[in-house]
Amino acid sequence: MSTIKGKLQVDEYSVSRGERIDEFGLDRFGAVVRRICGTVSGLSLTSQEAGRKRQVRVECSQATIKLPLATTVEQFLSDLQAIEDVCARPDPLPQLRFVSRVHTIDSRSQKAVQAQAILEKHLADPGSPRLIIGIPDSCQESYSSAQAFRARRGTRTIETNDLELHHLLQFVQDKPEGERLKALGDVRVTMFSDDDFLTPASVTTNGKEWLIADITMGADRLFYGNGKWFEVGAGFLETLEEELTALFTQPQTVTLPRWTKGPLDSKGRDSHDEDWFNHQAAKPDGYLLFDKKDIVTGKFRGGGLEICDVLGPENQLICIKKAPASTAPLNHLFVQGVVAVETLRSDLEVRTKFLEQVAAHTPDHRLLDDFGTLRVVFGILLKDGEDIRVDSLFAFAQVRQSGGCAR
Repeated sequence: MSTIKGKLQVDEYSVSRGERIDEFGLDRFGAVVRRICGTVSGLSLTSQEAGRKRQVRVECSQATIKLPLATTVEQFLSDLQAIEDVCARPDPLPQLRFVSRVHTIDSRSQKAVQAQAILEKHLADPGSPRLIIGIPDSCQESYSSAQAFRARRGTRTIETNDLELHHLLQFVQDKPEGERLKALGDVRVTMFSDDDFLTPASVTTNGKEWLIADITMGADRLFYGNGKWFEVGAGFLETLEEELTALFTQPQTVTLPRWTKGPLDSKGRDSHDEDWFNHQAAKPDGYLLFDKKDIVTGKFRGGGLEICDVLGPENQLICIKKAPASTAPLNHLFVQGVVAVETLRSDLEVRTKFLEQVAAHTPDHRLLDDFGTLRVVFGILLKDGEDIRVDSLFAFAQVRQSGGCAR
């Protein structure tokens, strides 16, 4: 199973007989299920002995079904009919209905070719609302600790402390339609764990691996991510929006101050930036400032992992982001929350050092004895303070927020 969350993640699920499929822990919204294996009974296959019940191992993928079949023509046709009878059922297994919601499509297919033609037009527009930066699988683990990025194509090089979409599109804007995505694939992107561009934080990737696109063609909805095309089936977005609507109606668990505008600095920027707001949010009793207090271990190759911007009084990992132009930067915010929780759960050294930081601030903090109640909370300021709605989030941001326990 692969998961669309700005990365491709492959997992195998093996459970005991009799377990409910909807309790496996599968991500119903971001999952791209490539293969399902298991044993079934009740099939009228000629390979089974008459009068005996027998389980048959079946393996299904996108275009194939593997199971024992007869070797004679007549019996083989009988087995095919038995398979057809199962496939013809209106809803043979409701718990697996989500499998058809998102699936990969061949890049040579007509839909993919048409979608790529539309994508080529968007690649000429750095402000396109249909494009966003994603994080390749090979960079996911080190992304939060990266301090600098280098993008290079030929003799042209861009170095920055925060890789954004417009950096990559500068390499392809002068290319004609039909050559832009290919040119993006020629861009080499390297993350560094230091500001001096001396220590690479991951393997070098290509620009296409960092691109995520949301393309609509009539009634068809396609996503481009990690160099592959995905098609969204009927019911996916409706189900996702229903879950997010329910999530937004839940009561808030933290109180954050108003994010007011401040005087302009020497570069004409609002001085009330994220750093200013983080300090304001951490002022009330019970709130602890953790912005820029990275957890440094050998795993991050000289860099560090920022767990949250502020720790709330009830073990809330509060992550703050200002998105004045679009919701695209929120994808980075949601990645921060997901990576923080996954790393705290799986990495003993990171967890130990984070708890030591908490204890240094507040020796009797609830988190020290109740680590299992962590909750991620996102504090977001959109342009002009407008409300965040389900339909204002980029589609991939919706998937991340639904999976990331956002508030």
